[in-house]
Amino acid sequence: MRRKELVLLCLLSIFVMYFACNSDNHVTSSRAYKGHENDVDINNLCKVYPEIIGTRLDDCHTCHGGGEIEGEPVNNACDYCHQLMLHQTGHTYRETLNPFGSDYMDAGRDIAAVNAIKETDSDGDGHSNDEEIQDLRYPGNPNSMPGQPLAPMRLVSLTELRAMTSHEQFMLANAKRQQFDFYSEYEGVTFSELFGQLGIDLTGAEGITVIAPDGFMKSFTIDKIDEVHSQPLYYAGLDTETLGIECGFVYYPQDIPAGVLNEQPIPGEHRLMIAYERDGMAIEPCYLDPINLTIEGEGPLRLIVPQSIPGSPDRGVEYSPTTCADGYDYDSEKDHNAGPMVRGAIIVRIDPMPAGHEEFDYMNGWAYIDTEELIVYGNNVEEE
Repeated sequence: MRRKELVLLCLLSIFVMYFACNSDNHVTSSRAYKGHENDVDINNLCKVYPEIIGTRLDDCHTCHGGGEIEGEPVNNACDYCHQLMLHQTGHTYRETLNPFGSDYMDAGRDIAAVNAIKETDSDGDGHSNDEEIQDLRYPGNPNSMPGQPLAPMRLVSLTELRAMTSHEQFMLANAKRQQFDFYSEYEGVTFSELFGQLGIDLTGAEGITVIAPDGFMKSFTIDKIDEVHSQPLYYAGLDTETLGIECGFVYYPQDIPAGVLNEQPIPGEHRLMIAYERDGMAIEPCYLDPINLTIEGEGPLRLIVPQSIPGSPDRGVEYSPTTCADGYDYDSEKDHNAGPMVRGAIIVRIDPMPAGHEEFDYMNGWAYIDTEELIVYGNNVEEE
């Protein structure tokens, strides 16, 4: 099935889901990130406010917020919740809630609770929760309120990105859940090059957040922009052709770059980057699977994240243990860098947001996949 046909099916599914929100028996949130799209809490909100389906309020960030992990700020709810599970024990999910999420939980965490807090001003910004939700503003974020203008933004075309000084790196993408890891050579631009070419001053910036139109996002502190990662290691012969269907778990490109040797560091500098090519080919545009509500495909732009802790590939957690007895079954201590590599990246936000401005509604950003454009907004960004 072609991508445009799938997009039409997606729109049809959203239309069906809109009316499902009026049913007492069934509701499905249409755009909450994969793993949470059938969450009872977002569905309770949808039943009271069916008009929010397919908008940014149909998402985890309506009730959840960021925080600190091991003394470092984590600016988005996705990272904060998942890292909290990885780095701390004995926590409760209540600590991930923003003021609206806390009020909803205290009121009973059901449909009646959504109605009960309509006239409450959870985030203390002078507007009731009902006012904010009706205007598609976050009721748990005091920096989001009705009537605010969108933050100034810059649009960068793929042609403009290709005209910038390019960066290439051959690297391992080590997946946690998928069956296969892979080695690939990516080409694109580093964030230093991107911001430099756009003339954006990073003074006062705390970090960046890269966002996909399905709501997935990944944040990094500002010092990571210029960081040169340790050279990753190359491990040959872990494919199905060598190990067989039962044990093979790594994809390799047809051509391995010169100087790349088995079990040796991979030459070159490895940095965070926005890529537009993989193994010499333009990255295929992604689309939203209307059935599973997940991103399929990879591009046209993808955030590339090198391993911070170089190591060998390992099999996915759902594909281990095996009887292969080769030492490559899932290891929780390894750096699974494929997960944070945002596919279909459409936004680079420079944190924090400028005061008095509203976030771009990334969940309505699918058009930027087709136009092959990157949106840059946030701290110190001015429109041309």
